[in-house]
Amino acid sequence: MNPKQFKETREQLGLTQTDLAKLLGLSGKAPISHFEIGFRTPSPLISAVMSYLGSLSERKAQDFIEEFQRHIDEAQKPTKGRKRG
Repeated sequence: MNPKQFKETREQLGLTQTDLAKLLGLSGKAPISHFEIGFRTPSPLISAVMSYLGSLSERKAQDFIEEFQRHIDEAQKPTKGRKRG
């Protein structure tokens, strides 16, 4: 995914650089800005997620983002008292 495609996908999703960075687990918007100007190359995983999101309809992409965020929130909960599994 080239920098222009990366930025277009983010904009089509209606996400700010900060929002996308948070969703992808990146610290701050700088990495997103760097991907969009070609200063850095996204990891294969980030490229795959962005490519996948770009291939979905707007509604399906939003559903995926919401579900993905739920999983991120769950993964970030403290593990104290939770069963390991």
